[in-house]
Amino acid sequence: MIVKNGYVWNGTIFEKKNLYIENGRFVPHSDTGPVVDATGLFVMPGWVDSHAHVIGTGMKILTHDLTRENLFDILTKTRESSESFVIARGWENLPEKQLLDKATELKIPVLLVRKCGHVAWINNYLKEKIGKNRDEDNLLFEKEIEKVWNFFGDEFFSKAFEKGQEEFLKHGVTQVHSDDFHGVSFETLKKLLKNSKIRIFEKLYTYEPWNYEFGEFGISKIGGIKLFADGSLGGRTAWMFYPYKDTGSFGMNTLPDNFDEIVEFAEKRNIQLNIHVIGDRALTEVLNRLEKNKAKSRHRLIHLQFILKKDFPKLRSFYLSVQPHFYFEDIPLLDNVSFELAYPFIQMHKSGYIMAFSTDSPVSPADPKYVLEYAFKMGFTREEGIYYYTEAGSKIAGYKCGRIDIGYCGDFALYDGNAFEEDPVAVFVNGEEVIRR
Repeated sequence: MIVKNGYVWNGTIFEKKNLYIENGRFVPHSDTGPVVDATGLFVMPGWVDSHAHVIGTGMKILTHDLTRENLFDILTKTRESSESFVIARGWENLPEKQLLDKATELKIPVLLVRKCGHVAWINNYLKEKIGKNRDEDNLLFEKEIEKVWNFFGDEFFSKAFEKGQEEFLKHGVTQVHSDDFHGVSFETLKKLLKNSKIRIFEKLYTYEPWNYEFGEFGISKIGGIKLFADGSLGGRTAWMFYPYKDTGSFGMNTLPDNFDEIVEFAEKRNIQLNIHVIGDRALTEVLNRLEKNKAKSRHRLIHLQFILKKDFPKLRSFYLSVQPHFYFEDIPLLDNVSFELAYPFIQMHKSGYIMAFSTDSPVSPADPKYVLEYAFKMGFTREEGIYYYTEAGSKIAGYKCGRIDIGYCGDFALYDGNAFEEDPVAVFVNGEEVIRR
């Protein structure tokens, strides 16, 4: 492939040049393959989202979004339709009892997921299906939610995957470090990865990783194990040293009982652990447990919203996936917690830590422009923002992508204007055009 006359981002400025791609990678020169006329267009490396959920993003598109739809209308229309289930996501505070009673009357599964994805409400029909007593609470927290996903089937999750990858690609995202193993069967997940148009680093959510296959599937790979050390700030399940001021609780410790066994497996197989840590107490626990297990591999920590000062220097030994926009989204919640360091991403950057940006979609939009807007408000420069959303993310997944240079993956996008203001006109992954508008 030859990409002619484009203005190519070189890490600092745009320079006019031709690009050549063979076997999915940039090469010094080539006379083979199609010619793409990029005259007047800006050529950017594909964005790399270092933590998101492709299937979850697609599910949000296929189901009901409570930030845009009224729950009363959803339930009313459902009674008059042939829908076999209701999934709605996006509530900040639990809907009022009158609406929940209306959902309980339905004889189909109803799942109302909080914005963060760490708390959900289910109706009595679904509660019976997962073996909960009728007199138990209809709220589910953290790992309890996993019990309900099996009721929706692989066909639904496959459609969600297709919608999810389309959503990322339209924004110029060519690589996602995704967490999708929730309800979908492993065989279906492997097929989805093998046939994906987008490059995926799959972080397999399992407490029994020895039962699954790791490695490459097409341009994607299952390369990590996803674990949770706590929950979310908004759900009051992030595990903190100081109690939440409104509830008096400290959050939840969600590390698996066999954490040490999983660490041993990952270390022997050189598989990256990807650990969700939001609260300061969760981080301290993870650091102590990894130290106790004499972990030598460089594993990944995700979120890192609250940190004790004494723990901050220890982060140098890890890969870090962070979300600058979360600070601005969470401002209304910060008065409810006490902490030493919060969202210290600029400090991580100045300390030279290995980190990358991400959306955590569908918690937040799958659009890099959204994240970068807040990264710039936080104090990152344009060049830093681009780096942390491209090459930096690829590095922590073991890919040589995210940069337009010889030997790097042919993952890039063409823009007819400012990449921070509009979506690309065409996107290429592994030297193949995957989307054009």
